[in-house]
Amino acid sequence: FASMPSLKLIIVDEEHDPSYKSQEGARYSARDLAVYRGRLEGAKVLLGSATPSLETWHHSRPAAEGGRYVRLEMPSRVGANAALPLVRRVDMNHQPKKCVFSPPLLDAIVQRVARGEQSMVFLNRRGYAPVLQCTDCDWKSECPHCSAYRVFHKIDRTLRCHHCGYAERVPRACPACGNPDIAPLGRGTERLEEHLAELLANLRRPNSVSEQWPEGEPVRIARIDADSTRLKGELQAQLARVHSGEVDVLVGTQMIAKGHDFRRITLVAAVNPDGALFSSDFRAPERLFSLLMQAAGRAGRDADISGQSEMWLQTFHPQHPLFDCLKRHDFRAFAAEQLTERQQAAMPPFSFQALVRAEARTQEVAQAFLTTASAGAADLPEYAQFSQNVTLYPAVPMSMQRVANVERAQMLIESPSRAALQRFLGQWQAVLHHTRQQPAGRGLIRWAVDVDPLAI
Repeated sequence: FASMPSLKLIIVDEEHDPSYKSQEGARYSARDLAVYRGRLEGAKVLLGSATPSLETWHHSRPAAEGGRYVRLEMPSRVGANAALPLVRRVDMNHQPKKCVFSPPLLDAIVQRVARGEQSMVFLNRRGYAPVLQCTDCDWKSECPHCSAYRVFHKIDRTLRCHHCGYAERVPRACPACGNPDIAPLGRGTERLEEHLAELLANLRRPNSVSEQWPEGEPVRIARIDADSTRLKGELQAQLARVHSGEVDVLVGTQMIAKGHDFRRITLVAAVNPDGALFSSDFRAPERLFSLLMQAAGRAGRDADISGQSEMWLQTFHPQHPLFDCLKRHDFRAFAAEQLTERQQAAMPPFSFQALVRAEARTQEVAQAFLTTASAGAADLPEYAQFSQNVTLYPAVPMSMQRVANVERAQMLIESPSRAALQRFLGQWQAVLHHTRQQPAGRGLIRWAVDVDPLAI
């Protein structure tokens, strides 16, 4: 939006990143806005990414096939001798039951410490454990204000909701039955850091690691996530410790998985990447592949040691096609497979979507508003034409149905033509405003239209 009188070039780095999509206030995609502004002002637009969004990749196909972008490929890594890390898959079905770090991965980390190199362990879940559970009555630490569980944070002994922020001290006994035996369920970065410290407790650093830390010092483990970097300047201080070689093993969430230039890291491990393989969101595989490939890119960035860099994947599904493409660093094959599936299912980029979200104190009010507005579309002048090209699905609760005591519902609108979808939304907006004033809109808190939603 900046005023640039002689704008000739717009660079969108990491163009696949979902943070370019504004979810509050005016809803827009900064990446798409950059492309549109480039067209308006005659400027060149460069979309850069090692893992482009599938929409961008589809648009960059050859012009003879309908492509609108020019694809510029960089087949090799920056640096004369820099090589991509070797991807290793660990079949957790053949490892000891309930082990967090498989013996081969733990041995690889120990070898890195012995050589004075750094390792990075990635788990996209902060806190100590996602849930606190009673072993007797099966009580779980649900948030009273959201359709989510409160996360157990061991450092300050709190149960904290990551959606509405509600927090309270961990109870001494189960609030439902009084059983004192309540246990954490699952793992977050806090628990991972603690467990790794126990496993490496007897390991000592070699003298070659850093002049500041003499031989025989305990292995140093650092954790970087939204909790450990809340204080001002803490993130910069933590990253400085990693760059200086003071840290041997870095544990963190997606905050450390992309965009950082860690020169000493030669091993990256994803300890539990399977969850996204079976998500109901059709974009989940794309996000997982992007995240893992970006995380792998943190290893071996120094050309002198890149030949021995590795990416470890602990998975119960080692034969999954996604991991096979990742092992070969073959984004092209992954994109081709995903685009084929999406074309068969008529999903973006082969169709176009909009999502109407409604929020109210009750789920009935939110869904009634959407249902009434959907029925009101029949009164539009061009409804006969719209009914041929635009599909309005029934109103349903959102996957996270309640946040901060506000019920949320959504309605998906789909069309094979973007022009038809935009024309429908332009006319239907008056119906939405009118419905807001009718009995069906009473009690409604807010509603919004999100074009090209990133999550459904």
